[in-house]
Amino acid sequence: MPILPTSSALAATKTARRVGAIDMARGVALLAMALYHGSWDLTHLGLADFDLLGDPLWLAARTGILGSFLILSGLSLVLAAEGGIDRRRFLRRFALLVLAAGGVSAVSLAMFPDSPIVFGVLHHMAVASLLGLALLRLSWPVLLLLGLAVIAVGETVALPLFDDPWLRWIGLMTFEPESNDYVPLFPWFGGFLFGMALGRLWRPGVAVAPGGPVGRWFAWAGRHSLAVYLLHQPVLFGLLSLLAMGIGAEPADVRSFHTSCVATCTASGGVAEHCTATCRCVSDDLNRTGLWSDFIHDRLTADGARKVDGIIQNCGSR
Repeated sequence: MPILPTSSALAATKTARRVGAIDMARGVALLAMALYHGSWDLTHLGLADFDLLGDPLWLAARTGILGSFLILSGLSLVLAAEGGIDRRRFLRRFALLVLAAGGVSAVSLAMFPDSPIVFGVLHHMAVASLLGLALLRLSWPVLLLLGLAVIAVGETVALPLFDDPWLRWIGLMTFEPESNDYVPLFPWFGGFLFGMALGRLWRPGVAVAPGGPVGRWFAWAGRHSLAVYLLHQPVLFGLLSLLAMGIGAEPADVRSFHTSCVATCTASGGVAEHCTATCRCVSDDLNRTGLWSDFIHDRLTADGARKVDGIIQNCGSR
């Protein structure tokens, strides 16, 4: 369930200069994000078994990483606007952000049609940037209170009205949609508002170049966070996929199916060895015939269900 960042949609104005501390902080957050995404990849490909969706520590890690990017982006927006917004630069960066978000949605739909990224972090950043522009004149106490209110509403309100696919980006729906990256307006915009409030309070001094190779690397990554975001996951997933194929690792959904299938079979009186062979035969044939995704997500048509029954009977008789 991948997460991530981008640099502020309006990184600079006519008079603003980069702040090394913010670049370095964003670079550190990028490393944490890459480690999280790598753990997701390892689990998805069957190379590890991290409980990213159930373990409180993993859930806290995701919240912390994503929240840090939103805070840094809200902070950057306020600092960048001090000398007046460079509209041309903002529109150019905003267009790039929208294109990147569209590209992520298209790729995720092709690779994971059952859980595409419809409103992920890049989509959120685009909307947050526009909303942030409208709130630039607010004082830090008001921004802080507004951020708390957004989080409170996002954590407590759930209305069927927002279950409509066109309204799910708001975040007040009654269920969590199937998506590898879902960052709705409520409650996550609260983090962006916290960053804006911090921007009202903090005035960085003279910009100082990060010291040492590690600091410079983090600062460089922070300055190019959108590019790093777009490139890191394809590289990580591709390399780990090659490793998984090389050692014959089973994807998480296949492994889960085998465990459940063998348990059901043996509970019905089957011999463990025969049950294991039968379940593996079923998963292999479902993958070979292109029925696996519909089967595992309970989307089989009547014809597909008949084909699955035939595969089960055929594998059981071997």
